[in-house]
Amino acid sequence: MESEALKNVRTIRQVRTSLYVARSQKFRTTNSLSRRKEEIEYLASLSDRQLERVLAKERARFAAFDASVKRGRQRVLRARERLAVTINRNRALTELRQELQRARWEGRDPALSKAEQPAEQPGLHQIELIY
Repeated sequence: MESEALKNVRTIRQVRTSLYVARSQKFRTTNSLSRRKEEIEYLASLSDRQLERVLAKERARFAAFDASVKRGRQRVLRARERLAVTINRNRALTELRQELQRARWEGRDPALSKAEQPAEQPGLHQIELIY
């Protein structure tokens, strides 16, 4: 049994707009209709003497633009690196400050290491029961 799926579905890349078709067509004027085939070939073969210079200038302009884009991307990357360093430093400082505050609330001396901490003593909101 054959598939019932649509077979000739065109994607947006396959559809040619009227603007695209118009740009690719050769326009026909009254003057161009009266030309012979040899004349058309001769006129098409003519080239500007300065064409190579114009093309070289355009290549140089394009290369300069690419170099400018590359420099801009490198500047953005360096700025992001500096920002990442600042963010990481602030994150580490925040974690340290939170740890110090936790230690203060738990009654530990934050300057001492965990091994040097004294035994727990009753602090605020703790009642020591003596029998």
